[in-house]
Formats: sequence, structure tokens, C-alpha cells
Amino acid sequence: MIADPRAKTKLRGFFHHWLELDRASTIAKDAKTFPGFNEKVLADLRESLWMFVDQIVWSEKSDYRELLQADYLWINDVLAKFYGKGDAAAPTSEFQKVSFGNGQRTGVVTHPYLMAAFAYNKDTSPIHRGVFLTRNIVGMSLKSPPMAVEFEDSHFDPTLTMREKITAMTKDNACMACHSVINPLGFSLENYDAIGRWRTQEKNKPVDPAGHFANEQGQTIQLSGARDIASYAANSESGHRTFVRHLFHHTVKQPVAAFGDDTLETLRAKFTKEGCNIQKLLEEIAVIGAMDDVPPPAPPAPKPQPAPPAPA
Repeated sequence: MIADPRAKTKLRGFFHHWLELDRASTIAKDAKTFPGFNEKVLADLRESLWMFVDQIVWSEKSDYRELLQADYLWINDVLAKFYGKGDAAAPTSEFQKVSFGNGQRTGVVTHPYLMAAFAYNKDTSPIHRGVFLTRNIVGMSLKSPPMAVEFEDSHFDPTLTMREKITAMTKDNACMACHSVINPLGFSLENYDAIGRWRTQEKNKPVDPAGHFANEQGQTIQLSGARDIASYAANSESGHRTFVRHLFHHTVKQPVAAFGDDTLETLRAKFTKEGCNIQKLLEEIAVIGAMDDVPPPAPPAPKPQPAPPAPA
């Protein structure tokens, strides 16, 4: 089943959904702020992301943890001009697997294609990035806001960093019910500008990606940057559970709870035991999903009734 091309197509569809790549179709950046960031760069970023995902998913290990924690990108000479050349001696027009030191890259969490998609045309968007991490990577639920508040950059002092602006905008107690999680997760990605380039300064101030949040078990998770949130999701039961739930729902088209109260935890435990192997998880899900297609057993045939007694 795994060798069937349809399996690869199915998983491509899942990653498109899980990573919310529909957003990427509307990426448009300010030409003055990011000169040269054009359709060619976007096309190469998209190819870079799919090469990264495919290389991990269809490897022998197929390790979900590497998907979040890998310190490398697939880049060519076009992308190297924007994102650096890492350990590549001389980037070429062909894509190469290139490692970046100093914690600059951590899997899909900081891939430039996603960072650009979850950002405004000139600046980052910690709220959009934080919501994505909360729901899709960490796996915590969020309530709908009591009212939508649009971010208006012109309303803020231009010397403020994006972190300072978002902190001021969401300081109300009603907002912090959700933003106590959204904000620190979004701020953990502030080392990446609106096209996903690594940075350490904003508005002539040091970027501050540090923070903390309380997970659903009430534990305080300390964050010093993107690698910490990737490590948390890659190595925690809640992170594994979230990935399992998303893949199951996309593959079977039904919530996992519809197959029994213990199904999610059973799949999560097997996934963890098998080294977070995505291919094996897909096989387990396919087996469970196929059970829904098995017709129920036929009711037993009625027992023959004894003949009524003959009339006297």
C-alpha cells in the first residue's frame, strides 16, 4: 500500500492541509521592503519545502521528529541569496541539502515558505504564526475571539517592534485567555522576518524570542526560540497525539473518536514506540479506517418454530 503512488498523493494532500499551504497561494510582499522576492523565489521555496517533506517522509526512518527538528533546508543559488548558503561551499542551480548552524533552522516550523505565508506583506505576524503552532503543532484548542480585532500597523509608534505592538494590542484580560498561549508561541518565531530570513535585530533592537506558556496539563513550558517549541512538539505525547489526530482525520475523513475512546491513545502509543514513523502510522490508520467499510454481520437466521398442534 505504501509503495502505491496514491499513498504519496494522499500524504501530499495531508501536508498541504496540516501546514495550511492554501495561505501560500496569496503570498505577496512589499517590493521596496523585499526587493527581488518574486514568483521565481516563491516557486523555489515551494519546491524546497516539498523536497524536505518528501525526503523525510519516504526515507526508511520516516521520522516525524526530524520533520520538526532538522537543521537543514534544500536550497539552490536563488534561495541562497536570500537565506544564506549554510554549509554549502558554492550553491548551484540544483537544489542541495544544506545545514545551518546556531539553531537557525528547525524543520517545517521555520521553513521560509511557511514563515512567509504566516506574515504580513512588510512584517511578521506573531498571532498568525502562534495560532498555527497552537492548533497544528502543539495541539491546544482555542476559542473563537469574542470580537475580531484587526491589526493596524499605522496605529502604533513606528519605533516599536512587532512583539511590543502585539503585546500592547492583546494586553486586555479577555484577550489573554487565548493570547497567553498564542503570543509566546508566535514570539518564538520572531527571529524570522516576513519572508523567513534569519534576523537578530528589529527596529535597531535585539529580537526577543523568549517566553513561556502553560500546556493543557498545566506544565509551564519555557521557550528561548523556535527550536524549543519544535523540540517540545517532537518529543512530547501531546505533540505526537496532535499529529496522529490530524493525519487520521485527513485520511479517514472522520474524527478518531468515532472509532472508540481508546483509538487515539492506542495509535499515539504505537507511533511513539515505532520511532515516530509516519509510514507505519499511515498503515495503522488505514487498517482502522478500513474497519468502517466492513459491513456488519448478518443477523442470525430465525429459529424454526414448532408446528402448531393438530386440532382434536
